[in-house]
Amino acid sequence: MMKQLPVILFLLTIALTGSAQQDTLLQRGNLQTDTLLMNSIQPKEAPPSLQKLIEEVTAQTETEQESEDADIEIDGLLFDQTKTKSGRDFYDFFYNQWQAPPDTKNYSIFIEEKPFRLRTTLIEVKINETLVFQSYLMPRTSYVEQVAQQAVAQTQLYLANYEEIMRQLEGEDQSGNGIF
Repeated sequence: MMKQLPVILFLLTIALTGSAQQDTLLQRGNLQTDTLLMNSIQPKEAPPSLQKLIEEVTAQTETEQESEDADIEIDGLLFDQTKTKSGRDFYDFFYNQWQAPPDTKNYSIFIEEKPFRLRTTLIEVKINETLVFQSYLMPRTSYVEQVAQQAVAQTQLYLANYEEIMRQLEGEDQSGNGIF
């Protein structure tokens, strides 16, 4: 639709100014194709169909701009930043067991793994870059699954408490009237 706007504006210019005057000026060589003489040409009323078309185009461009301005929020993303097989197993266990608390929004979960001594790694679970859970991870499947269960429980508890605090802060008893 944006590509049609210059064509519509050109048609509007011709309709308002009259193409006969522009053609004669072009033939005499007094006017170049990219020049408009505004003082010598008297504007005319545009036809109703052209006015309607211009209104439709401007309305569509305004709605497109409003839709682009709308914030797109994707809640509950789970990012895998693990490096080893045991870290990947932890992520898989965490992902399969994860169930977000009701009414939670505006959060992303990052699962990061940092190498430690020998075959042990340090696993961290962060919500919006706030550390929620941290533990050492050994390459035993039963141990990895147990740590993942603990991480899920801790993360769910953190999100539930965070949402409750945010609801309380937005309540009537916490909103002031501006008088000190």
